[in-house]
Amino acid sequence: MFYFINEYILQKNSSVEHTAMNRVKLFNHYKQPAKIVTKTYDRLLHQTIGTFGLTDNEIVNMFDFFQEATAPMPIKVMHTDDLKLPLASEVTVGANFSQVAEGDRSTSNVGFIPGTVGRVFYQEFFDGLGNVIETNLWDWRGFKSATQYFGQNGKLILERYYTPSGKIAMEQYFVPDTNGQPLASRIIVKDYHGRGDLFFQNTDDLFTFFLGELSNQDDTTTTFISDRPGTGVKPLLALNDHSRKYVYLPINHAVDPNDPVHGTLDGFLAPAFEHFNHFDGFITATEQQADHLRQRYPQAKIAAIPAVTLLPATKTTLVTPEQRRAHSLLYVGRIAADKQIEQLLRMFALVKYQVPDATFDLFGYGSADYLTQMTDLVKELRLTTSVTFKDYDAQLADRYDHYQVLVNMATADGAPLAMPEAMGHGIPVVSYPFNYGPQAFIKDGQTGYVIDRGNALAMADKVRTLFTDDAQLTEMSQAAYDVAHQNWTRRKVWNRWQRFVQA
Repeated sequence: MFYFINEYILQKNSSVEHTAMNRVKLFNHYKQPAKIVTKTYDRLLHQTIGTFGLTDNEIVNMFDFFQEATAPMPIKVMHTDDLKLPLASEVTVGANFSQVAEGDRSTSNVGFIPGTVGRVFYQEFFDGLGNVIETNLWDWRGFKSATQYFGQNGKLILERYYTPSGKIAMEQYFVPDTNGQPLASRIIVKDYHGRGDLFFQNTDDLFTFFLGELSNQDDTTTTFISDRPGTGVKPLLALNDHSRKYVYLPINHAVDPNDPVHGTLDGFLAPAFEHFNHFDGFITATEQQADHLRQRYPQAKIAAIPAVTLLPATKTTLVTPEQRRAHSLLYVGRIAADKQIEQLLRMFALVKYQVPDATFDLFGYGSADYLTQMTDLVKELRLTTSVTFKDYDAQLADRYDHYQVLVNMATADGAPLAMPEAMGHGIPVVSYPFNYGPQAFIKDGQTGYVIDRGNALAMADKVRTLFTDDAQLTEMSQAAYDVAHQNWTRRKVWNRWQRFVQA
């Protein structure tokens, strides 16, 4: 079994999670059993993964594992009436929760799963003074998953987790930290497989034990690939068994992206490379990053394997530029200052001046404050009818065919998925150079343009040229499509994985 170690799968994910999701589908397509491993307690996990086309058999969560809830199970829809409230209860139904009272005293609230009609998510109970003293938490699949208990100060002191049958599986105790906030002090796995109670100091220690248990239950050799260094590196360093252990690098390995060979290593990756002999190999998304790492660690096993997989061109159809929305510009990524969104908007204003019907859609999520700043800038630049912040879109693959050009003005990034994904849809990419991605994906002047960093005027000029020269846009679109569907086909990427992990 292959396990891809992640922290979580959320409703809004980064390229780290999307890379893991692409990979688990690739492995299982070729009948190689693989699962994404997640660490975070998440009662909506089994709803969320369906949004991304994953099945329950393609993921294993640490809490599910100890709660004996990893196997696919029938979904039971729970409503307030199913909670067996006391006969004296009076229920007032609201949009997001129902209030439960006995006479004049409010006894509990029943909260609903977001986006559903009355489906139970939690039930919080009040004391005579209206303080929350206990909360039952319900899993998306319809069983009571946990109970939280609160002290007189309203702070969490205990969480108790259950199996779907109602047996207590784990308990987690909390003490106040220096700021008075709950800090996990002990986790108890109750009578684990008849071996008695197991004690852990925190979820990090429990996660290390969990990975060991995954390895122990396999009849054949287990292979772990850590996708999030901050989640997987230390537990894998502590795992001294016969499993195979790899680290995937989703980020720049050096703190200074302009000094990849000699610069200080990222803090999460440093322990892995300090003990590189403990690992069977390291994986990057680009050959450029692999080369930089080989210069630093010539004895380590390092390979570059694309994060995107496509069908060969013979099995797909290119949507031509004239079939797309005319003069449509696209950005995909975080909406954050380090992605230079302000510069992107100002660059687009230059394009708009010369191509009046040009539009610019930005897909991605960011902080509310920064998004407000950028929305205000759009108003200042008088672009409100042309620029749209589309937020995160789980079905982004279905949107690419609407756009003609993708842009990126980041100064540092770790092989952004949007570039090869866009090229796979025949979208030329115009980007600043950075480690890693643009030079690896873009053939300058053929499949897009790599623009000198800081030269927004030159980028605007290239975008304008593509928007106004139909022949050039069509040629570059076809070239981007051909390169993507020749180099990143599912079979070629799978063969790379096979060669690397079997070497």
